[in-house]
Amino acid sequence: MPDFVDVSHLLAPRSIAVIGASDTAGNVGGTAVRLLRKFNAPCDVWPVNPGRETVAGLRCYPNVAALPSAADLAILAVPAGSVENVVRECVAGGITAGIVWAGGFAEGGQAGRALQDSLSATCRETGFALLGPNCIGIIDPHAPMIASFASFMLSTDRLLPGNISMVSQSGGLATMTQGLTQREGFGFRYMISTGNEAVLTIGDFVRALVDDARTKVIAVYIEGTRDPQKFRHALLAAAAARKPVVVLKAGATPASAGAAKAHTGALVGEGRVWDAVLRECAAIKVTSHEELLDVAMQLSGADLGKLPRGRGVAVITFGGGNGVLSADQCDRRGLAVPPLTEATRAALQGMVPPIASVRNPVDLTPQAYSDARWLPHLPRALDIIAADPQIDTVLFQLGPMARDEDMMAGIVTDFRRRSDKAVLAAWTLIVEKARAPLRAASVYVYPEGSRAIRTIAGLVDYAAALDRCAPGKPAPCESDAPPFDWAAQVPHAVPGTVISEPECHAILARAGLAVARGTLARSEDEAAAAAREIGGRVVMKGISAAVTHRAAAGLLALGLASADEVRASWRTLQARAAAQGQQLDGIYVQQQIEGGIELLVSALRDPDFGVFVSLGAGGGLTELIDDVVVVPAPLDAGQALRALAGLRILRKAARTPSVLQPVIDFVTAFSRLAAAAPWRRFVLEVNPIKWTGEVVTAVDGLLVIEQP
Repeated sequence: MPDFVDVSHLLAPRSIAVIGASDTAGNVGGTAVRLLRKFNAPCDVWPVNPGRETVAGLRCYPNVAALPSAADLAILAVPAGSVENVVRECVAGGITAGIVWAGGFAEGGQAGRALQDSLSATCRETGFALLGPNCIGIIDPHAPMIASFASFMLSTDRLLPGNISMVSQSGGLATMTQGLTQREGFGFRYMISTGNEAVLTIGDFVRALVDDARTKVIAVYIEGTRDPQKFRHALLAAAAARKPVVVLKAGATPASAGAAKAHTGALVGEGRVWDAVLRECAAIKVTSHEELLDVAMQLSGADLGKLPRGRGVAVITFGGGNGVLSADQCDRRGLAVPPLTEATRAALQGMVPPIASVRNPVDLTPQAYSDARWLPHLPRALDIIAADPQIDTVLFQLGPMARDEDMMAGIVTDFRRRSDKAVLAAWTLIVEKARAPLRAASVYVYPEGSRAIRTIAGLVDYAAALDRCAPGKPAPCESDAPPFDWAAQVPHAVPGTVISEPECHAILARAGLAVARGTLARSEDEAAAAAREIGGRVVMKGISAAVTHRAAAGLLALGLASADEVRASWRTLQARAAAQGQQLDGIYVQQQIEGGIELLVSALRDPDFGVFVSLGAGGGLTELIDDVVVVPAPLDAGQALRALAGLRILRKAARTPSVLQPVIDFVTAFSRLAAAAPWRRFVLEVNPIKWTGEVVTAVDGLLVIEQP
């Protein structure tokens, strides 16, 4: 378990020393002092500057040693080159936590990197908990406490306290998020900008917020992490506490460099490792700032005990077009809009206008609210729809109304309060008299339906992930992998080592995995003899560490049934290799496995998060279709089933899990083998495995060791 840093002095300081503050225009320390005074921060504020008597009307102290007592928090509003010395002064004065706003560190090139490395070393040596550098600080609207120079604070006179806390490597994005949520009537608990993370990381603050009673939702913007295991464990702690974490990840985790020698390089790029980590830890991954806002505000006002328990959505409209569009959008997001049961439709008779459509999407027509005969029945009709056993979420699709918008808003809020299902509302062109009661009830209103549907899909996945992360269901980890004597199999690994198919198949076989029979032939006669011994049709593959995509190089021959065909193929493959300037180690003569479904099963070690298994369509389809799932290794049977069920190529088979058992067994055994691999960077790929009935066989194999 990582050692999380105590950040309480940064989040709830009783006294703040602002070092370098002055009344000079543009001085960020002076700005901080004025903001702390403007919002009446409930803590002592002590400017520190040897050249000033006062700052913003407060007494200014010449140095840290002259302070009335050791401050809980220091704001180091000094240039980058002075920060390290000021940290040492703070430590000497009993101050143990501080914020550095200045840039000019690692983001500024080699010299800045050296400056940051030295600062980090000093902080660790002295135990100084430093936030930043190159950050915008911390804002606590509840106190209120503004340890920040954010321009957002200059243009507002009121901070709306709420239950969303945001931890962000971008200060500008964090303050923009706070401003936008406040505009929608939702408040923040904390805004925390971590900047370069020389010492304190996002993981330290996420872990602290898990234990913060006023934080209901944690929003995260992250580009990368210096301590990935700390971040991962913080997310797992949030999942255990059932406190949602919404993560906007910028930038893609590159596939390992040597993965380009294998098909894995095409599969595991574009942040899929991060996707797998966030999925494993029950974090809600979003892909835009808009989606981050939508999900965070939805969760802020929702009852977290009413998360969707399945994918069934009841779409309720008062005009048919929106319902049809929403059904399409639900389908694209993996949600269902199931027809209401006969019993439900029967119960709705007499509750809705005769012209209403009550299958799903449910078009109640404008009569439902504009006609006094039907409006009194609307609440009961909503209860009946929500009670349908196939419905897990109710989505309102509303638009302009001629009158009584506030009455409709009340119906929506009352229904959401009493329903045991998740309820979301999209209201295009909503007027203020409807928005006000919805805000008062903490109902987030989506400006259009597709954004609400996107959120529903995220909440469905989050609820399912929470169940998987439930206490008492520990996930397998690398240390659980059974020992395998990799050193005996690959005794002299150096960077760039390529273990070709014959040796790779031998390793797989020693690990108990079924492989297609094969022999490495070094002459035409040996090839003919090997084919004769194997029997039936064979495959011939030119073997060279320099050629890992044999089909593309033309060093592959299939369906060879006679000795003459084997001999002719030997000569052809040798000639093609020579034409490309390649010296073959030999030609692998292998049993041809007929029929079946081809899958790719591979593994790599990510430098941040460890070993992952990638599953996808195999053979010629691998890079033609984007059908891939990436999961942490090792996998247990349940994880393997969920991963395989995520492949389009296996979706139908996954409806009967027992059918997939042979593939599950292969994948779990392969994942344990990969998790035991000792190298810092490697790729182990089998493409394809062939699944025929109750048999799964490795047909091709490759191991690339990048960093022993």
